[in-house]
Amino acid sequence: MPGHASDYGLEALAARAEITDVIYRYCHATDRRQWWLMDTVFHEDARCQLSVIGGDWREFVRQGEALLKPVGVTHHQVGNILIALDGDVAHTETYLTAFHRVPADAPPGGPFGGTGEAYDAVFGARYVDRFEKRDGVWKIAERQSRAEYRHYRPVAEGGLSETAEQFRGQWGDADAARPLSAPWRGRRSAAPTLEVLAARAEIADVVNRFAHMVDRHQWELADEVFHRDATSRFLDSVRTVDQFLENGRNLLGPLSGTLHQTGNMLIEVEGDTAWCETYVTAFHAVPTTAPRGAFWGGRDEPYEGIAGGRYVDRLERRDGRWKIAERQTLVEWRHDQPVRDGGLGGVPAEFRGQRGDADVARPVVARFLDRK
Repeated sequence: MPGHASDYGLEALAARAEITDVIYRYCHATDRRQWWLMDTVFHEDARCQLSVIGGDWREFVRQGEALLKPVGVTHHQVGNILIALDGDVAHTETYLTAFHRVPADAPPGGPFGGTGEAYDAVFGARYVDRFEKRDGVWKIAERQSRAEYRHYRPVAEGGLSETAEQFRGQWGDADAARPLSAPWRGRRSAAPTLEVLAARAEIADVVNRFAHMVDRHQWELADEVFHRDATSRFLDSVRTVDQFLENGRNLLGPLSGTLHQTGNMLIEVEGDTAWCETYVTAFHAVPTTAPRGAFWGGRDEPYEGIAGGRYVDRLERRDGRWKIAERQTLVEWRHDQPVRDGGLGGVPAEFRGQRGDADVARPVVARFLDRK
């Protein structure tokens, strides 16, 4: 019966976690061009139909690889996932936003046809999947997609255009997230244990607590996110926790607002060590008063800087607590645009997000703040 308590028992929670991992692994395989990972996503007789490509899953992957070959960057960030379990079958609906950077010299034709000018193609869509559990393993048996919106815009990526490629995401084993995909070579999927499910939940909280910390400027939460000897790499700079906090205040303090929205989280737990890859889309409102020359530097007119990337974290469990020991932030794309506030421009400041204890979400982190 839908909504029954058994939908949220240990077996069901393990199934949901395994199914969610499959969905995330599909995105990782596509964006990192690790097509071999699709063996862990689809049953051998699976069928797929996404937009103009489809058929049996191996043919679908071949078509997808050819379609994306001229595309410079892709970023498939997942949001809502609805899962309906029915024995050894599950029906899922996954919302996603898919970003594609199409270079100027891409061949003409198709959804990512070249125009002689580089542009960004952003799609909003849903994956609608039928999963089946066979021999104890959940994989996709049938996938369809439904496109909800599509937007093309000229490339306007600000300072990211001057960033060396090695500080962005890479394809294949050269990428910083290799520790998350490497264990899947030849490995058979297994339902996570209660201990692993608990570790994953705590790790997800740590990552999302980071986003709350930087957006609400509650820097005192750093001890709930990082071990004191942790390092954080952003582009070509590696910083200690104290250096990261100083840089964060200097970089984000002058901005009018930020919103770091996380999506896909692939988590691999091995004893007291874990790796986590988190997709993130980050919005930055940059006023003219922001210091010039910074990554989100001020200009003659205010602008909005939107970036998509990934956090690749190595976490360690020490004294029973999971925290980040090493972080690398990879910026995959950036788009700068003039401020277009629409109706939000007339909304009083108190009904927008606040910084520090004034924000309405303080109860979410109060237990950490109040023991400082």
